[in-house]
Amino acid sequence: MRWWSPVRRPSDGGRLVRWVLALACVASAIGAGGSPSGAASPVGGPTSPYTCTLNVNGYFTGVDGTASAMGWQGNHNGVVACLGGSFFVENGVFKSYGFGIYTGTRTSWTNADGYLPALVTSFPHDGALVSITEFGDRVVLAGDAYVLLYARVAVTNPTGRRIAAAPEPSPELVPLNTAPDDVAPHGHAVHDYVVAVDRFGQDYPWPTAAQMASAGSFTQHFAHMRAFWNGQLAQIAAISVPNPQLVDAYKSGFIYTQIAREGNDLDDGVNGYEGEYSHDVVGILANLFTQGYFTGAADLLLEARSVVAQAEQFAQVGQYVDGLWTYPWPWAVYLLKTGDLELVKANFATEGPGSPPQPSIEDAAHAIAADRTGPGGIMEVTNDIDTNGYWTIDDFEALMGLAAYRYIAMRVGDTSEVQWATGEYDSLLTATNQTLESTIAKFDLDYIPCSILQPNTANRCANPEDANWAAPFDSGRWAWDAQLFGAPVYGPGLSLIDATYAYGFGRLRGKLPPDTFGGYPDDWYSTGYNAGYGGWGLAGRRFRDQGILSYEFMIDRTQSGPYSWWESVSPPAASPWVGSHPASGQGSSPHAWGMANANKVLLDSLVAARSDGSVVVGRGVPDAWLARTGSYIVARFPTTDGHRLGLKVTWHGQTVTLALSGQRPSGGVLFQLPAFLGNVASASSGRVDSATGTVTLRPGTAGVTVHLAHAVAA
Repeated sequence: MRWWSPVRRPSDGGRLVRWVLALACVASAIGAGGSPSGAASPVGGPTSPYTCTLNVNGYFTGVDGTASAMGWQGNHNGVVACLGGSFFVENGVFKSYGFGIYTGTRTSWTNADGYLPALVTSFPHDGALVSITEFGDRVVLAGDAYVLLYARVAVTNPTGRRIAAAPEPSPELVPLNTAPDDVAPHGHAVHDYVVAVDRFGQDYPWPTAAQMASAGSFTQHFAHMRAFWNGQLAQIAAISVPNPQLVDAYKSGFIYTQIAREGNDLDDGVNGYEGEYSHDVVGILANLFTQGYFTGAADLLLEARSVVAQAEQFAQVGQYVDGLWTYPWPWAVYLLKTGDLELVKANFATEGPGSPPQPSIEDAAHAIAADRTGPGGIMEVTNDIDTNGYWTIDDFEALMGLAAYRYIAMRVGDTSEVQWATGEYDSLLTATNQTLESTIAKFDLDYIPCSILQPNTANRCANPEDANWAAPFDSGRWAWDAQLFGAPVYGPGLSLIDATYAYGFGRLRGKLPPDTFGGYPDDWYSTGYNAGYGGWGLAGRRFRDQGILSYEFMIDRTQSGPYSWWESVSPPAASPWVGSHPASGQGSSPHAWGMANANKVLLDSLVAARSDGSVVVGRGVPDAWLARTGSYIVARFPTTDGHRLGLKVTWHGQTVTLALSGQRPSGGVLFQLPAFLGNVASASSGRVDSATGTVTLRPGTAGVTVHLAHAVAA
């Protein structure tokens, strides 16, 4: 989470550096013979306001704050895409490209196949139908790797008259074929183009037009792009749910994360936040491992170590100390899912290079004890929500780091560190609970405050629309994820979950629609973390489906590009783009950490693995899904030690059936749909606890049919 001052300039050091550098790069390009029009509206291309333009915050937007991304896995910097088929290439090029045929008529803007990083812009033109499809493909020319961006302008004329429909491409776009600008009655014209956009951080020469033209057709490269990304998606858990847009968002979120990635650097975006932030990287990694993506895991984890090494120098390098405290968490998820003890042991107590050395897993955990300098032994003052304070989120993040570290120490067999981690966890949990209980009693609160020492009325959370009132529910992780690793979870952080959601949403009633948590200055409507803020609801009773409901809100109300969200957005406004979309946004879009949080809570809501070998199924499934016949499926879900599980949950009337496939969990299944709470009449197998809404299946059980006492209402 980040915060902007009222003039909407970034306040955190790292973001401000990027803003200054972006402006410097533009100035450099102009001074080297470029032109202001090269960075805004190239001759022969689209006219303002449909280009991607650099704004005062140091990132690029199209009309109404639109922005998405195209590119390739690990490229130096992806391409910024804006409404109308325009796109902006950074990487020292600093030019906007597009097609003059687009003039801002009513527009559909989607991902090809629903999720691929091939953006499709469709709109009417003088009675014709036009679609612009654009995507990046990795192409090797003369031994050098590039990302080439391919564009197709397809014009269909359904009328009985000839229609003039010249694409009017930016002059730098290299044509791959010839087609008429005047389309015959009931005819069709296809114009294909290519341009080089990335060199994977290298400085070899850009390819010539002839090289690009001879490298293959649009159709060939589209097929290669599609096969590549489908191959990447085949590595992670696959889902099918009643809302197919959630499935597309889940897939595209994984792909956008790989495009934002620069080598092993898990950058937050390609357009703003083009760098790594400690707590962001930790959250992105934890989600990738939860999904089952382990390719290059060692390199990714060790790169993250170099980021969290800077975490206690926030003012100098723009990092956050909570990233250091939670660094054991992605290691624990990785170990749980893969059983790779060799890699974990090699980095458990061994520091990395540098001066001072990069922290080992052990160092990161022990930093928590050293940083417990707050009153009563709580965590120190931090800027982890971009304002200084004793933030409740920090204590819960530190607890999550200790819970993860204790699990790792147990797995590697270090009994002394298990004892230390257990004692430190118990001590910090006691201090956190006592401090919270004191604050709650002193100020007569009925919620978890965002500051552990103050009521929300005494700090930035006084504004009901500031989403940081729910900060512990997003990055804090503890109430849900610590339980997955077998840590004891009790106190106000658990008992007041439902009350805190009710309190926050109650303050927003009449100000914002249901299922948004608010935003950040000065875009108070919603955030890219909106679904992630529902994460702690999984540990409660009343709001267990909040993650999915808030994800659906994002899909319905706040897309600033196809399945792309800014970190913070303003309310929807009129736009050429069909649907409800924000008038503006800030941060980065797509935003990798926000997508990671959204996709993790979505997957956890369907199925989650626990360190005792069991899995939790259906914990966050909305009652609305069960109100009509349907099902959801999860395939290739990583449980423990390299095993993969498949499951299908089907419902009809008052009957719900779970069927398992693949490698069944060694610790059994906790079947826990919210609809089961106080509503289980019987089950075909297992032990029923209707009060907690749990049907417990023994290891090896293939499935169960549950009969509800009452039908579920929408």
